[in-house]
Amino acid sequence: MEKISIIGLGYVGLPLAIEFAKKNYVVGFDINNHRIEELSSGHDSTLEASDEELSKVLNSGNNSNFGLKLTTNIEDIKSSNIYIVTVPTPISADRRPDMTPLIKASETIGAVIKKGIS
Repeated sequence: MEKISIIGLGYVGLPLAIEFAKKNYVVGFDINNHRIEELSSGHDSTLEASDEELSKVLNSGNNSNFGLKLTTNIEDIKSSNIYIVTVPTPISADRRPDMTPLIKASETIGAVIKKGIS
């Protein structure tokens, strides 16, 4: 069984997590505690997902085969066997990408990934 972790729940990560959660068990991870609390209540203030579609996959989270679990806890992504990083890469004033979010996300995954992941 695939266990997917989506790292970063913004305009790319949240819709992706919702779609995967319709048929898979997905852990949506974000470092923003306020964002996780808001989404866990079934509402997305950024309007990337409707309350109805978000609530549908959150409510199915009680099923171990599919649904969406939202978290800021790194321990919750440990048992995943697929990691998808969807963090922003903002552009600086001199038009260079700031890779810090991607580096931090990679370090987060590196702390929990295990040898032999498939």
